[in-house]
Order: sequence, then C-alpha cells, then structure tokens
Amino acid sequence: MKYWKNITIDLPEIDLGAATDKLIDLNVLSITIKDKRREKDSDWYDDMVEPISFSSDTHQISLLVDGEEDIDVLMNIVRKILCLDEPLSYVEEVIQDQDWEVHTQDKFTEIIISDNMRVIPPWVSKPNFNGITIIIEPGSGFGVGTHPTTQLCLDWLESRIKVGDSLLDYGSGSGILSIAAKKLGAAYVAGIELDQRAIRNSMHNSTLNDLEIDFHNSNDHILGKKYDHVIANILSGTLIDLSPKFKSHANKRLALSGILIDQADKVINAFSEWIDLKPHSKKEGWVLLDGVLHT
Repeated sequence: MKYWKNITIDLPEIDLGAATDKLIDLNVLSITIKDKRREKDSDWYDDMVEPISFSSDTHQISLLVDGEEDIDVLMNIVRKILCLDEPLSYVEEVIQDQDWEVHTQDKFTEIIISDNMRVIPPWVSKPNFNGITIIIEPGSGFGVGTHPTTQLCLDWLESRIKVGDSLLDYGSGSGILSIAAKKLGAAYVAGIELDQRAIRNSMHNSTLNDLEIDFHNSNDHILGKKYDHVIANILSGTLIDLSPKFKSHANKRLALSGILIDQADKVINAFSEWIDLKPHSKKEGWVLLDGVLHT
C-alpha cells in the first residue's frame, strides 16, 4: 500500500527561510515551515518593513517524502546542504494512502464566510453554493480564510465594496482579499507584498479564480495612485508605521485588521490626525477598524 512520511526537523539557529531555499532541489514532495508558537503569539505575516524572519527558535521545517525514502540518508543530505555538524533531531509521521485525502483536507477544506461567500482549496468540489466562491491554494502567502483577521477582512469587503470601486490590498499575502474584492465587483484592485514567494502564490490564486490582479513587491508601482479603499491585515505596530503611506493612497475609506482588541485605542489615536477609525467588527479577540477620510 502506498504511503508517505512527514518529517518535521528541529534545526539549530539558522534562518529557515534561507534554509528552505537551499533545500529546494531535494527529492521531496513538499517543504513547509511550521510555527511552533501559539497562533496568538505568532507573527504570521510580513510586517511590510521586512519579510518574516523564520528563526529555528520559533519554527520548524517539515518535509513530505515518499514512504520508501531512507530518512537517515535524507537527513545526512540535509546536513551537508546546510553545512551542519551535529545529527538532526526530527519527528516522523507516516501517512497511509487511504488517509491522504483526509490528511490534506483536514488542513484546509471549505470555509463558509457568510451566506454569500466561501473559500475553498482547488481540490474541493462543492458546486451547490449560491454565492461567491474564492479558490485559494495554500502557499507562502498568509491568508486562506481560517484566521479570524482574514475573516474580519472578508466580512468588511462584503459590506463596503461597491461595483466599480478601486482597492489597494496592502500586505496581500495569498491574494485572498484582492480576489474577494474583485469578485464583489471592484473595477481595479492592486496588491502590495514584500515576499516574492507570496507574490507567486497570489498570482497563482488569481489565475485559479480566472482573474487578473496586479500584485507588486514594491511601493514604486503605486506611487501617486489613489484608491477608493485601502485595506491592510498586518501587525498593529506596523500599521501605525505605515500610516503616511495609507494616507497617500486612500481616497475614501481605510480598513485595518491584525489588531488585538486591547491594541485598538492605540491604533485609533495614531491615525486620528487624518481619519476617524472605529471598530467595525470583532472576532476571537481581534478587531477590524475602519473609517472615512476627513473632508
């Protein structure tokens, strides 16, 4: 019977992002970086100042390999590629053939956002839905619809986007918010994201949804451009740092998520010079703020 092995490795103090780039040519089915921390403690997306640093203190590398693979040999190859001296510590999980679909779909299956919106991966086929279906394949970009902050953003888009609007998705991750806005009727959508791997993932996801969306990894592409709406799902400290950029691009309304409820007042005060932000919705300890520009 066909089976696979999922090998989770604890590596010494190195940048796991750089490590995965070096391991890309390994004879494995996939390489994943896993966060060891609680979700609330995790910096689970780019801060738009620097890409996430995947430290081995906080993350692990997971290799999915054929069940017949000799793991001792594989670990020696990994050690040589990464120039490590000590034997590697790892945990091995065996996945049987009949469990593969369940194993995959347990990670990401249909997510109902509202009566009119859902998110599905490309391997799920559930045609009976009278609303907007967003297809997202998990990859390097944050946002498949499972996290409360992403759901808050999708809810906001449903309530605010009108046909013909323009939107800037700052810190676009997987592209899920850009895709949702486009499907809700936005005429023009642009996404900004630092991580080039996330850009590739978001472009792939837009293709899965039969859409063409402009995703960029530099502010240079949007200099001087205004958008009806600007939305950002980033850490609160970075949102505050980005206030001048948001002001330069927002034409009507701004929405900010990635904010814990006890951080809301600080963010509101930081933006008060040019916009009155108020809580729009809350979910599992997170809040989305939005507001209309001063006139």
